[in-house]
Amino acid sequence: MTRQPVTIIFDVNETLSDLSPVADAFEHLGAGRELAATWFACVLRDGFALTTAGSDASFHDIASNDARDLLTAWLPPVHLDRGVETVMTAFAHVPPHPDVADGLRTLHTAGHRLFTLSNGPTATAERLLDEAGARDTIEQLLTVDGHTPWKPARSAYVEARERIGGAGPVYLAAVHPWDVHGAAGAGLSTIWINRSGREYPAHFSPPTLTVSGVDEIATHL
Repeated sequence: MTRQPVTIIFDVNETLSDLSPVADAFEHLGAGRELAATWFACVLRDGFALTTAGSDASFHDIASNDARDLLTAWLPPVHLDRGVETVMTAFAHVPPHPDVADGLRTLHTAGHRLFTLSNGPTATAERLLDEAGARDTIEQLLTVDGHTPWKPARSAYVEARERIGGAGPVYLAAVHPWDVHGAAGAGLSTIWINRSGREYPAHFSPPTLTVSGVDEIATHL
């Protein structure tokens, strides 16, 4: 445990946001709630692939196209546009997890520097934090868009750290083990937010800290 303030960079999608409304949208369209997890995994897969290959990757474009591809098996062509709009509207209005607002506020009050780093647009993080009433706790909203390949590319974390500046320990906090692994490889300390209680994959670098919610982080620093 350290008594000095630290810097914490938070992932956004699923780490701060609850994607349940996206599952609701797929269910409403008759495709089943479980398709939401498949959709988001496809978005990440395609973004990783495009940026690794040196191509541009728009989060919104990939998300829309992957939604269309998955819904093709469930909706007639005449209803596909409406289906994609339903999914994307749900994604644009996902709420923060219940532990986020109090957790960020506690960390901010304790003097820790807080940032976000997303593979998606900063507008998503902005709206989410506004809804949580915690926008003022975040010093800067960062995105890889226009800067580096998507996380977990090492350069994404290295450049984020350079843009943040300052001294002292820097942590990456995320629900995704691949994000934790990427940050560890770039020399950051890491916090795995394990809300589900599952085991951490043994093939990834282990996290520095493991918590069950953002509201537990302060007690472990």
